[in-house]
Amino acid sequence: MIKLFEKEIKGAIFDLDGTLLDSMWVWEKVDEDFLIENGLPLTPDYTAAVREMHFEEAALYTKTRYSLPLSTDDIKNRWIDMVKDEYAHNIKLKEGAYDFIKLLIKNDVRVAFATTLFCEVAKLCLKNNGLTYEKLKVELPLTTIEEVTRGKGYPDIYLRAAQKIDLQPCECMVFEDIPLAIKGAKAGGFHTCGVYDEYSNYGSEFEQICTNYIKNYGVLLNSIEK
Repeated sequence: MIKLFEKEIKGAIFDLDGTLLDSMWVWEKVDEDFLIENGLPLTPDYTAAVREMHFEEAALYTKTRYSLPLSTDDIKNRWIDMVKDEYAHNIKLKEGAYDFIKLLIKNDVRVAFATTLFCEVAKLCLKNNGLTYEKLKVELPLTTIEEVTRGKGYPDIYLRAAQKIDLQPCECMVFEDIPLAIKGAKAGGFHTCGVYDEYSNYGSEFEQICTNYIKNYGVLLNSIEK
């Protein structure tokens, strides 16, 4: 157990894209490439809309909005093909994130991941960045949006992640980079910490809605080590 923002914490649940991973640029590129591939323009309102959706929602929204002659599975599979190599080899953790997770583990804090990423892609990226049992000698459960029925505007995915580390919501802190997800975690009774990302929350009022907020993980590393 450790103290984060003066709160006793037994568990930490991390989103991946934009929170642990410096990866949101990939999805903006995928949005653009996919729409161009289908003869469509990328517009800011589309990017803003799909940013806060889970995978299935985003595929259905894209199909419906543009009346595409593709199934939602076709759209999801194409997106996965477009990002798989990037996540398997090129997407890296944000600065200080790996050391922060190691420090949490050293202090007996249970770590889990809760992501809208497709499971196959998430596992590739976690392995590439050393966030595995083989590397850290502790289980780091992964929960994906496929395991629940509602998106991150609801607490379902975080509740499932907390179950996997056998903790109550009030014992865990959720780390996220979008307002909708912070609200969803709060609704479930979790402590929350917003994480700055230049793609997902730069220039927004994200910091104002966060009870706790960090620009980078070095802030927390320094506070715990003291």
